[in-house]
Amino acid sequence: MRCFLSVDLDEKLIQKVLRIQEVIKKLHDGIKVVEPENLHFTIKFLGEVEESEIDRISKSLRFLENETVFKIEINRLGYFGSPNYIRVVWLGIGNGEGKMKELLKKVNENVKFGEKNDSPHLTIGRIKAGKNRAALLKFIDENEKVKIGEMTVNEMQLKMSVLGRAGPTYKNMYIFRLGQK
Repeated sequence: MRCFLSVDLDEKLIQKVLRIQEVIKKLHDGIKVVEPENLHFTIKFLGEVEESEIDRISKSLRFLENETVFKIEINRLGYFGSPNYIRVVWLGIGNGEGKMKELLKKVNENVKFGEKNDSPHLTIGRIKAGKNRAALLKFIDENEKVKIGEMTVNEMQLKMSVLGRAGPTYKNMYIFRLGQK
């Protein structure tokens, strides 16, 4: 099964993200936005994982019980790719980014397989094709310091991803709560 570790977006911030997504959908006809229920910060993409490995992953993340709960502020808008070929539009972290990077580093040290991630971001859309790249770039540039809000990072999820025609659906397999000891 396809798995990854994530921190879900706080529900109180979803409406603000949806407003940004609506604007970018109007500006660029080739964007596939991330569904509200799928908005998350990917901590580590694990790839194909055998069911027998899930318990081992869970044990390797027990250190999270000793981690301190922290806050992050989502206040940056950007993209991956180049101005000629935008691949992903994302929201980033201002205050609290160092704490999130520290969490990513510890996860990478404890879970030895999967893709290493050292750039905490919230993917809000993927560019498939389309026109109006210049308008999208202008919007991103003008809203680089967008204020989405603050949220508390108090848990991490191990999710299973099932790919379907309508896109992926995610199922929580484990929830690891920070600061439980």
